[in-house]
Amino acid sequence: MAYENNPNYIDETPGIKTYCTCGESSKKPYCDGSHGKLGTEKLPKEFVVTEAKKMAICDCGQSSKLPFCDGTHTKL
Repeated sequence: MAYENNPNYIDETPGIKTYCTCGESSKKPYCDGSHGKLGTEKLPKEFVVTEAKKMAICDCGQSSKLPFCDGTHTKL
C-alpha cells in the first residue's frame, strides 16, 4: 500500500494516536509497524488528541505539518 494523493479524513477520538508516515500501513492512517518490517526508514508520528474532532491526516508523505495534511498533495 503506497502513498495516496489525498488525505485520510477521520472522526478522531481523544487519546494518544500513532499515525503512519511511510505510506505502507494496512491500517492507515494509523501505524501498524510496516515501516520496520519493510525498512522504510520513516518513523510514525505520535500525537495526543485532546477532544473528539474531524481531522485530515496526510497520506502523500510530503506535508510540512506531518501527521496533518497541509494541502501539499494538490501541488504534486
